[in-house]
Amino acid sequence: MTNPDCPFCQRITLGQYVGRVSGVAWFEPLNPVTPGHMLFVPVWHAEHPSAKAVRNVMFCAAHYAAGRGEDYNLITSSGSAATQTVPHVHAHYVPRREGDGLHLPWTGQGAH
Repeated sequence: MTNPDCPFCQRITLGQYVGRVSGVAWFEPLNPVTPGHMLFVPVWHAEHPSAKAVRNVMFCAAHYAAGRGEDYNLITSSGSAATQTVPHVHAHYVPRREGDGLHLPWTGQGAH
């Protein structure tokens, strides 16, 4: 089941994804934070983070990451207080490079 008002469901329905396997599709976000940034989303509208939805997106994102051979973050958020802006379960694969300018507050990195 998809939600016609959901931007992720819209992209999946239109076939605007890079890959799709085991009920998960992935595509570049509208505003990637580093080159190669991808979103992994269930192909069904999963507004609330069920164990199945989170497990599937994280498994696919981790499998994708393992084949890339680069440093990365896998990030998922649940709820607006956790910075989730689209109410559809998703995981961010964010490739990392020295000096890429992305500073995560829990790392102790300073802005350069």
